[in-house]
Amino acid sequence: MTLMACTGFYAARYGLGNHVAAIYALFGAIATGGMSFVPGTPRERARTLLAVLPVAAALVSLGTVLGAHSWTAALGMFVVGFLVSYAGVGAPRLGGLAGGLQAFYILACFPPYDPTTLGSRLAGLATGVVLMAAAEMWLLPEPPPGRYADRLAGAAALASGALRALATEQRSPPFDSPEQLVAASQELRLTRVPDDERPTSASARHRALCQSGAYMLHLLAQTRQLALDARDAPGTRDPAAARLLQASATACHDVAVGLSGRGPAPSDAPYTAAAADFEAHRVHPPTWHPNRAAMVRGDAIALDIAHTGTLLVTTVRIALGAPVRADTTPPAERPGPFWYAGRPTLSLYARRLQDHLTPRSVYFQNAVRIALALAAARLIVGGLDLSHGLWALLATITVMGTSATGTRTALWPAFSGTLAGAAVTAVMLYLVTDHVAVYAVLLPPLYLLAFSAGPVLGMGWGQAFSTIAAAAAFAQLDYAKPGLAAIRFTDVVIGGLTGALIGLLAWPQGGAGELRRACSRLLDQSTRAVTETIDTITGSSTTGDALARARQALVIAEESYTQYATEPDDPDPAHPTDKDWMTILLAGNQVITIGQSLRNHCAPGALAAWPLSATHLRDAAHRLRLTALPLMNDLRSKKPRPTPVVPLAPNTPTDRTVIADVFAASGGRATDPLQYYAVDAALWLTSLQVMVTAIRRGSDARVAAPG
Repeated sequence: MTLMACTGFYAARYGLGNHVAAIYALFGAIATGGMSFVPGTPRERARTLLAVLPVAAALVSLGTVLGAHSWTAALGMFVVGFLVSYAGVGAPRLGGLAGGLQAFYILACFPPYDPTTLGSRLAGLATGVVLMAAAEMWLLPEPPPGRYADRLAGAAALASGALRALATEQRSPPFDSPEQLVAASQELRLTRVPDDERPTSASARHRALCQSGAYMLHLLAQTRQLALDARDAPGTRDPAAARLLQASATACHDVAVGLSGRGPAPSDAPYTAAAADFEAHRVHPPTWHPNRAAMVRGDAIALDIAHTGTLLVTTVRIALGAPVRADTTPPAERPGPFWYAGRPTLSLYARRLQDHLTPRSVYFQNAVRIALALAAARLIVGGLDLSHGLWALLATITVMGTSATGTRTALWPAFSGTLAGAAVTAVMLYLVTDHVAVYAVLLPPLYLLAFSAGPVLGMGWGQAFSTIAAAAAFAQLDYAKPGLAAIRFTDVVIGGLTGALIGLLAWPQGGAGELRRACSRLLDQSTRAVTETIDTITGSSTTGDALARARQALVIAEESYTQYATEPDDPDPAHPTDKDWMTILLAGNQVITIGQSLRNHCAPGALAAWPLSATHLRDAAHRLRLTALPLMNDLRSKKPRPTPVVPLAPNTPTDRTVIADVFAASGGRATDPLQYYAVDAALWLTSLQVMVTAIRRGSDARVAAPG
């Protein structure tokens, strides 16, 4: 980056004698390198920089035209600040370039107002961007980032081995080590995935990879549960369930092969015969087994794994660009889980932009606060007639690049670094005076230190060296007086305070505050959806739209979690080491996935013929919501209070109770197939109860901890 920035600057300044082109070549390289983050392979990064060059040229042209007046420049700053920031909602590469693109407009809209220099500005800009693109390809290119698909492939391979061992009840390492499944689940969490590896764009491939991660988490959890049950009650594997587990193992193996690029996209064909065999076995099951209850429970888990595996195969096929079956979701229940399959990326990007155009969206909030801060800073520096007001805007971008709570962390290093840099700059300008050759020699090492010191030593060091390097660059264009350092420090203070104040006002709790509200909303809508689903299939009420509301709440919560995970240090100091957010999101995903499956297989009132099982299911759903209510209130409260979880009474109905009800209702005869859906529902409720209770206990322990 240093070599490219200085090469363009020197070529224009000393080769062509064009000061305007020199500064734009310098900033062209810095803005697309040091101020931007472009994920992908070297070739993809270079292609992105070249693709964004027309946008950068348009912003420079717009800034040149609107720079005639402070108010027009500020208005343009607001529009550019919002659009550039908000455009990153569905394109991580564009989002990573937001700071650099805003810098292009900032540089162009400041005095001197001289539209006749537009040609030189664009020529310098193109030189800097093209040099950076070339450097990405050929000059010490960074190694390509890891792939989330490879993480999924590794988890799928592990699940395949474990499922195959469970199907044959072998004491193989996957069977003896369910903890390995937990470790594989942890590696799929976004907080464990580097920024440039996360599938967060609006494309069908990235959407499918995200869904694949959610389905894989549930599949691994159920596989682990099956392994633990097999330890407690060995020798209870039903032959039909074993064949279903073998099919799931084959599907997971094909998923691993397809995602790793070693074979074609997976197919759900392994499930066809095994699923038909299993359903036939469920219709005519054996009437006696030495441990029939454990066998039935294992059958239900095996069916859940197979259902999840089918969904996983579909999402992986979408991610790999393979055709999938047409969406069979009824119109009243659309959009279905795979509504995006086959849609153009631009269409999906436009939809995401539309979905987040709401004050509740963290992307919308972030774009608004950046636009307000930049516009306000431009008005202030125009009104005060600051001679180097450009630095106020650059300081605003630095501060606004953090969350509002992170603003407190970023503010002091930015100011202290600038103060130290200004002091050194004053000494440098006093000693060197107008010896341009000295500044030319100092420029490369100064920028090398600026680009390398920040990531290693902290923002303050990077800010200090950046201030000194920029002064050395501008000193080669015009005579730099010793008072320049004090002027620049004043400008940075104004810009930093403006950005910090508007950031704190526009987003009082940062990403954590919105995440807490989003997760509270998700728990509320999810538990309502659970209650509505159970009431529907047991005949207590009719189908409503609770599941659709839960699906929308999950989307918002996932986006809020993505923003939260990108914030430095502790995003919410009032709630240190806070909730297990991923478990809350996983619970919401499980509500939607299995709740929809139960509704698809059970008509309204299908389980009403067995009142005892229906009563136990309704009680379990009600108990789940009661367990979640204190957690929801805690998430909405700024001062959480410990509300210990009351242990379940010994006679509390569980999934095993419902299984006993089913056997009692059958009276020794073959069980009605519909009753097995009561078992599926009971296992679903038990799993959700375990997750919510674990979140409650972990949260209360942290709140009650002294100090």
